[in-house]
Amino acid sequence: MNCCRTSPSHSWVFPTVNLCCFGFFSMMKPSEPFVIPYLAGPDKNISLSMITNEIFPVWTYSYLALLLPVFVLTDYVRYKPVIILIEWNGMEWNGMEWNRIE
Repeated sequence: MNCCRTSPSHSWVFPTVNLCCFGFFSMMKPSEPFVIPYLAGPDKNISLSMITNEIFPVWTYSYLALLLPVFVLTDYVRYKPVIILIEWNGMEWNGMEWNRIE
């Protein structure tokens, strides 16, 4: 009765675990606690009230504005190209952060 068995990569467990790992690692942003000190530091010299009142609201609402187009694009092209694009963007951003010349 092995005719109905599927390989581990074709069952529902493998894609589910893969997507959960992707979601965890894509939302893990180790530089976020350092954004405010960097923006308020001597390099950028932005006041804390300007960061709180002008930068963070735009940052938050820009995520909200892009949520619907990304959702529609994901449904149109399926998940794999969008996941690859998001991961490439994350690697590029982290590469720029880690290799920044002081």
